[in-house]
Amino acid sequence: MAYLAIRSASRLDRIISAMQSHIRGSPFIGMDETVVQVLKEAGRAPTSESRMWVARGYHEGKPIVFFTYNKSRGSVVAKSILGDFTGFLQTDGLSGYRSIGQKPGMTHIGCWAHSRRKFHHVYENQGKDTLALEMILLIKKRYLTEARLRKKLDAASIAEAEFLSMRKEETAPVFDDIQKWLFKTVARVPPQSPLGEAIAYAMGQYDRAIRYVEHYLVTPDNNAVERAIKPFVIGRKNWMFYDSKEGVWAGATLYSILETAKANGHEPYKYLCHFIKLLLPYILSPKITRWGEISVYFLTYICITSNISV
Repeated sequence: MAYLAIRSASRLDRIISAMQSHIRGSPFIGMDETVVQVLKEAGRAPTSESRMWVARGYHEGKPIVFFTYNKSRGSVVAKSILGDFTGFLQTDGLSGYRSIGQKPGMTHIGCWAHSRRKFHHVYENQGKDTLALEMILLIKKRYLTEARLRKKLDAASIAEAEFLSMRKEETAPVFDDIQKWLFKTVARVPPQSPLGEAIAYAMGQYDRAIRYVEHYLVTPDNNAVERAIKPFVIGRKNWMFYDSKEGVWAGATLYSILETAKANGHEPYKYLCHFIKLLLPYILSPKITRWGEISVYFLTYICITSNISV
């Protein structure tokens, strides 16, 4: 069964290349990565930690989720995924993203959810800390504004330009309150304390985090990417590791296909059945013509990003 999965995934290189190309053409990309273990890699111990990287972007308004494997967590990997991409890039506070965010034509956006989690951790674990709660409530104001305005945008009761204008106007006072609170409170809290560390993180991310208001596709946080990673993380608790490098690449390919299908409203099992049926002639026959091969990939990719649920 593992061999069949690897063999099937190995035939999907063209569609994966197309997905990466379309990701790079997106106006907005969210990125994240998570730990993965591969037992049999040349020159590496079985206990070595590697990374599964995930990028989420859009092609003609349809979401694409792209998984790829690498041994490293360094910025060079993110650069190789992004290629010639220019636009809005949203990430967590990993230091490796900073140099990428300074590239001409790139707008690097932070994630409010990561800042909020640190304050929430303090609130839950430091006796319901009231200072931490103050920041949590300030951040909540922005989310309430985002939810209200995005609901109108999704219902087409306001246009994209109006959404952007209203969001900037309504969030500006909250941003000012957050910044004032950070500068006022940082002097009162020991920097080595959990609250001090949460404040330092939020201050370091503030200038990037407030920039989500500049594009209508961008939300206050990177949670859409984290939701795409979540099935992989849950699965990892069961299967724990990949045996080989070929296996982890097959996993990245199949997760890319299925998470993109899910992001476009398809039921995963039904879609996978349909997907395999489309590819079956190519997988089974080594004599398929080049044009037949290209047509299979073209039809498959259209199915993934179509509006019609399989």
